[in-house]
Amino acid sequence: MPVYLHATLEIRASELDRFCRTMEEILPIVENAGWKLQGAFVQRTGRLHTVLDLWELEDFNHLDRGLQAIASHPRGGELRKVLAETVISETLVFAGKAPYMR
Repeated sequence: MPVYLHATLEIRASELDRFCRTMEEILPIVENAGWKLQGAFVQRTGRLHTVLDLWELEDFNHLDRGLQAIASHPRGGELRKVLAETVISETLVFAGKAPYMR
């Protein structure tokens, strides 16, 4: 049974475009590790420059496998550096499907 990872990322206002370009590079890396992006959103109200990602994972340990895929990638160090420079805060929450979800 899959688990879902809800990531809330507060991005530096001047760095949103750079963050998004980096995520475009990261996406195929974690997809090759089996992660499935179910949704990616940028808030239009509330705290601006906040990104919400919803990932489908196989289990709780799948998070580590995806992070290891990034770390072992030839550009992994550069990608992680950009994330460190662009992300102010990150909140990760694991969830399961609600009974009414189709």
